Amino acid sequence: MKNIIRTLLFTVLCLAIFKGISTGQWGSSIIVVIVSSVLLLVTFISGKASQGRSTYTSTDSSIYASNNSHSNNDCGGDSGGCD
Repeated sequence: MKNIIRTLLFTVLCLAIFKGISTGQWGSSIIVVIVSSVLLLVTFISGKASQGRSTYTSTDSSIYASNNSHSNNDCGGDSGGCD
């Protein structure tokens, strides 16, 4: 979805710049250039900021090693003994 918004903003920016260059009347298109540029930059900045976020960030294998190093001495149940 962000790529579609970025593409539309970039297209509007290019069209406004082209209109300003071809007609020489920057008064009407300068506001469009500024607004679309700012919004385009915001989409890139917010994309970079949220790129590092994750719901699960721990990749430390020592957590797994410490949790799995204990032995289970529960020999109850229907099996009748420990392996």
